[in-house]
Amino acid sequence: MKPTSKFDIKAEYKRLHRTFPGYKATPIIGLTNGNPSISQAIMKAGGAPIILPPHHQADWLVNQVNLLDGIFLVDDRPLERLLTKLAEDRQIPTVQTNPAMLEVYAEILVLEATSFMEAKQLHNRILTLDSHCDTPMFFDQDINFASRDPKILVDLHKMTEGRLDATIMVAYLEQQGLTDEDLLAATAKADRILNEIEAMVAKSKNHVNIAYTPADLYRLKAEGKKAIMLGIENGYAIGKDITNVERFRKRGVVYLTLCHNGNNQLCGSCRDNDENLGVNAFGEQVIHEMNRVGMIVDISHSGIQTFYDALDISTKPIVASHSSSRALCNHPRNLTDEQMKALAQKGGVAQVTLYNGFLKEEGKATIQDAIAHLNHMVDVMGIEHVGIGTDFDGDGGIIGCASASELINFTRCLLKERYSEEDIRRIWGGNFLRVMEEVQNIS
Repeated sequence: MKPTSKFDIKAEYKRLHRTFPGYKATPIIGLTNGNPSISQAIMKAGGAPIILPPHHQADWLVNQVNLLDGIFLVDDRPLERLLTKLAEDRQIPTVQTNPAMLEVYAEILVLEATSFMEAKQLHNRILTLDSHCDTPMFFDQDINFASRDPKILVDLHKMTEGRLDATIMVAYLEQQGLTDEDLLAATAKADRILNEIEAMVAKSKNHVNIAYTPADLYRLKAEGKKAIMLGIENGYAIGKDITNVERFRKRGVVYLTLCHNGNNQLCGSCRDNDENLGVNAFGEQVIHEMNRVGMIVDISHSGIQTFYDALDISTKPIVASHSSSRALCNHPRNLTDEQMKALAQKGGVAQVTLYNGFLKEEGKATIQDAIAHLNHMVDVMGIEHVGIGTDFDGDGGIIGCASASELINFTRCLLKERYSEEDIRRIWGGNFLRVMEEVQNIS
């Protein structure tokens, strides 16, 4: 009988440490039983199979699922059903076994799992920031930010699942009348919403904090915490009192959207503005004050004249926190190529939004439509001037990127489009934070 070859531990240990890294990273594939044929097919395809624990050990299971890059389902038992739901929440690639095509399915799964693994690793190395989210619009529906709340698209669970580090939550104000009473009410409402955001974050302070500067964002990521920044959507909040600009900045507001759908006391909107009104005298004072105190000027929702007036008035770069390309979708909320070029020339950024009607004129938009807008914006403005502002919970959300839990899909698409890690870092907040740092540098 031929003797069994011995495993040379010293030789293998030496081989693994001959260079750095000493091994090839492979996607980890979870299996729901120890069928040797499945394990062999996974390894042949380039994956690393592991056996998952029984379903009644749910805490163990979740901890292991968070480490997985793919799942190979074998049966339709409670374990498989729970795994399917957990994987769906985290966008983990999953396949159901087909004995007749085992190797083909294994190759497909390992290919998708490799893409998922690369995106996860990239998210570990960079900061990801969504520049516009409207979750406070649901505060009157008794939401729970610490739970996986089905009423909202952004909560702690979904941010964690989609590997989103930070979001800018805004106090949105619907445009109403312009009487003194209306304006005072608008200011009070903005303060109330900001108070509610702060209270929501305080309830989960061990897992999320308010961030006021880019440095805060990087610190919180290093601490393993999520971050919320504060914004105001509609300069209506300023009322007639310009001291509100500094007051809002001191309580942490990083940007103010000059207007929403309708003209206000500062400027003309992209909606209901037949006269094409721009920035008025008080609006000009407000922009100068925003520059002075370190608050970003946001021109999403602004009319054409307001856009160009704001560019001329501001001494600091400005942003479009959630706007897409008008060349690809002819909607007044989007930016023309000429606007995007002008914005880039002044050092500003435009954040592609995941709002169906701003991506596609007919039918349902998908993540590929958003990528097409981003690609066009990069072509027009340059990679240094684009980013992502989802508009989640403000009717944002599209097929393939329907909530914060699915944002890692956007990164996978960017990798498939051959964007470099530095490019993706810029898109996922680096460009926006460059502007924030410049605006906040008021010393």
